[in-house]
Amino acid sequence: MPKKTKIIFIVVFLTVGIIILGLYFYTKNSTPNTTNTDKTIYQKFNPFGTSTKVSTENTPEETNTPTENIVKEASKFHQITNFAVAGATYFEDMRLLPIKEKVVETTPAVTPEVTTTETKTPIKITNTKILPKTAKTVLPIKPAEPTTEIVPSLRYVEKATGHVYQMYLDTKVENKISNSTIPSVYETIFDSKANSIIYRYISPDDNNSITSFVASLGGKSNFLSPNILDISLSPDKSKFFSLIESKTGVTGIIKSFEETKTTQVFTSSFSEWLSQWVTDKNIYLTTKPSYLVEGSVFNLNTTNGTLSKIFGGVKGLTTLANNDGTSIIFGASLDIGPKLNLFDIKNHTSSDLNVYGLPEKCIWSSDNINVYCSIPNVITGTQYPDVWYQGLVTFDDRVVKINTQTKDIISIANSSNDKPVDATHLFLDKKESKLFFINKKDSTLWSLDL
Repeated sequence: MPKKTKIIFIVVFLTVGIIILGLYFYTKNSTPNTTNTDKTIYQKFNPFGTSTKVSTENTPEETNTPTENIVKEASKFHQITNFAVAGATYFEDMRLLPIKEKVVETTPAVTPEVTTTETKTPIKITNTKILPKTAKTVLPIKPAEPTTEIVPSLRYVEKATGHVYQMYLDTKVENKISNSTIPSVYETIFDSKANSIIYRYISPDDNNSITSFVASLGGKSNFLSPNILDISLSPDKSKFFSLIESKTGVTGIIKSFEETKTTQVFTSSFSEWLSQWVTDKNIYLTTKPSYLVEGSVFNLNTTNGTLSKIFGGVKGLTTLANNDGTSIIFGASLDIGPKLNLFDIKNHTSSDLNVYGLPEKCIWSSDNINVYCSIPNVITGTQYPDVWYQGLVTFDDRVVKINTQTKDIISIANSSNDKPVDATHLFLDKKESKLFFINKKDSTLWSLDL
């Protein structure tokens, strides 16, 4: 092979070799790396963390755990007042609606277009019906817009001063509606309109006797009989029954909030009674309770004044009848605490409700079947209800709904999960969507969403 040709061959061979070698390295570098994916780029968008370490071990450093926002369930219990109350009631109040501003729309005047062109088209007269001059167009009368609205409301009395407050439940705004001062009020009772109030307190003259007087907001007031031992409202809250201490025992009278006259319906040489006005013609009288004494409950007929025994022989007996007087929840003092039971008046039978508590911490539903009760989570010791009334024992409650027919118990809320309360003086709103009560621990007013 000639020398020149040999040199050309070597150059071409080296050139081709360099090209092949370059293609090899290019192809090698272009091959996807299976050990280094696009995970680094993904991690920039990863909402669960930024760690890029890959491992099959489930350790805290090597696991991208999603961050959880733990939201505490809103409490169903709501404290309404920051001061002690002597009594409270639910009612529906009439509130003025705000005056709406009237917007008058005006139409701009339109100037008719004037033309000077005369028309030569003959005017064609057609047969037209001419209405009599007396015909009038009657326009419909638009009904007047309402100026008031009915609003669910609360009224309550401050224990220390006797001042009266009101709260509309839709706005939760509290307003003082009476600043007449009555120091150290023990108990207040409202009529159906929450306009007349019975105030009860220890007489400042002797610090021993009970003074009671009734007053209307913005109206008259007058003192009731001295030493009224017990008061209960009629079902419609228009009248009240009073047990008045006398030299020979007690006298029971009925009085209207609106009238001054009274009607005597009961006398007894025994003075230790607690009353509940159940129906128009029936007031249930229960002997005052003690764990040492067997109590009884009687029916007082307000029409003829007769007294008949319903049942008895129960230690520590306290009672709460339903709204039609057919059933009574009663508490019995046992060695392990107070037990709730049900007495059927028609069949004269009693049954166990399978729960411990006190009837004073319950309220019947309007269906006369279900009852809402504030049940102690823990009951310690015995001697109930004495120690509870004396303030020697306090409870942390849970609220339940008891079906007295099926004996089913539904738990609604537990105050131990929030601020513990010891509920008493329970009452419901009209729709039974809220339960109101006074916390015995400090006498503040509370509500519970049902």
